[in-house]
Formats: sequence, C-alpha cells, structure tokens
Amino acid sequence: MAKKKAEAEKMHEMIVGTGELAAIIGKSDRWVRQITGEGVLKQVNRGKYILGEAVQDYIEHVSGGREDDKKPRYIDEKTEHERIKKEKAALELAEMQGELHRSQDVEAVMNDMLGAFRQRIRAIPMRLAPELMGQNQLNVIKGRISAALDEALAELADYDPDLFREERVRADLNDET
Repeated sequence: MAKKKAEAEKMHEMIVGTGELAAIIGKSDRWVRQITGEGVLKQVNRGKYILGEAVQDYIEHVSGGREDDKKPRYIDEKTEHERIKKEKAALELAEMQGELHRSQDVEAVMNDMLGAFRQRIRAIPMRLAPELMGQNQLNVIKGRISAALDEALAELADYDPDLFREERVRADLNDET
C-alpha cells in the first residue's frame, strides 16, 4: 500500500509521450505537437513531457494565458465582450419600453417643440393687441397675457414618449430611402 501511495504522489512527475498526453487532454497528437511548436507545452526530450507541467501549461493555455502577462487574455476579452453585449441589450430594452430615447430623436423632438413654442410666444402680441387696445383695467390685461403665456407653456409641459417613437420611425424611414 505504501508503494502505491508513493507512486501516486509522483504521478505529476511522470514522463509521458505525445500520444499519452493527447489522450489525457482529449486532443490529437498533431494538435499537441502544434501547441508544443507554439511554445505552450515544453518537452523534456523529443516527444516526451512531464505530465503535471504539461497539464498545467495546457490548462493555462485554454484559460487564456497567465494573468500576470502584459498581453490581454482571451478570457478577459471574452468577458468584456459579453458585458458589452449585456449592456447593449439592456439599453435596447429600455429604448423599446420608452424609458430611453436616442439623442438624435430627443434633439429632433425638442427642436420641434421649442420651434412651436417660439411661434406661440411670438404670436401673443399680434393676437392680444387688438383685444387689449381699448382695455383700461390692468388686472384684465395681466390676466389675458398670463392666460396666453400659460397656454404656450402648456405645450412644453406635455411629455409624450410617443413623439420620440414617431421620430424614430420617421428617422428610420428616411434612412431607408
């Protein structure tokens, strides 16, 4: 029994051939020779590997390399890519649910709203002047001007997410043509 335990403890020091290593890691002999040529695996003799070192080097290679290397690891790049895809999907979902709007859409809708507001404000004097021309009471004049301004301001106060959806549809149709 003591002999088996001593042998088992030294299994990581066993020297194996290319075929045996390929069978252990589940790859072909050719593939093992290829990654040996790339410097991933180190041979002790021609076609011979120390089992423990070779398996550890293979695992390190599959996981993307050492963390202390200055070069980016595949696993890190893959993780970053997946994080970006998740973030993009969350933004697209928020946009579909009307919780998020594209900056181009916001700009177009706001330009339309502010343009209409500007026209309403500029039209107030022309609309009210004839009505107020003969008016002597200050409170009546102030009341009519305040009502006209409130009416114009109400246009800005009405947030409607459908305006942004309509703008997106309009922009998409323009992009297609």
